Amino acid sequence: MNRLSNPELTILRKSTSVVQSAEEHAVAPVRIGIGAITRHHPSFVQLYYAIEARGTSAMALVIQFISPTPGTGASTVASGYARVASDDCAQPVLYIDCNASRAKPRRAVNEPQPPTLSDALRRGLPLSDAITPVRDSKNLLWARLGPGERPLLALGGDRLQSMLDMLRANHPVIVLDTPPSEAPESAAVSRYCDGSVLVVAAGRTKQWEIENAKSLLERLGGQTVGVVLNRERSVMPRWLGRH
Repeated sequence: MNRLSNPELTILRKSTSVVQSAEEHAVAPVRIGIGAITRHHPSFVQLYYAIEARGTSAMALVIQFISPTPGTGASTVASGYARVASDDCAQPVLYIDCNASRAKPRRAVNEPQPPTLSDALRRGLPLSDAITPVRDSKNLLWARLGPGERPLLALGGDRLQSMLDMLRANHPVIVLDTPPSEAPESAAVSRYCDGSVLVVAAGRTKQWEIENAKSLLERLGGQTVGVVLNRERSVMPRWLGRH
């Protein structure tokens, strides 16, 4: 595991305009802007290649997106990364939602719902039964980890490891969108991943919260490969937007 190199903690700024990376020159600029990737926000493109530049193996990559506190937009960053990865990979990329199950919309109550990955494991079904295509992407798949408020806790570490081993065979990149690190089982997931990305909110997440989350992940056997500073607003004088 941990097939991502990380000599230092990298700060990747995800703003409304561009990403300012502490390691801009380590990202392969010649590949950015080629083919379908041009339709993605430059912030997510640079995030993808910053992580890819740290790869130490051609094997499938399991990357976790986690935040020190709720409300940092970790799911948005994780899905943006997954969409860029899906346009750069030959095989389908898999996005796994490990958060608490949300209430179903009333209009969809009677519609058949696919099983979760946990359900498929428990019932002896193929994991593919729990995986569905993302509507507006040709190479991105989605699955929910499990039902309930704490699906990671219900699944357990050994079963999660077995599940990821099976999924690696068909997916070059597996993105785990997990709850904040204040949930012990969420932080513990880091040991089963090749790297964890901390997503923090500009002007909201405290420095000590970032450092505590990073220390916790590493103490549990994980590896933090970067920090994304999300929701950073660009300051622009009003007259710049006028014609």
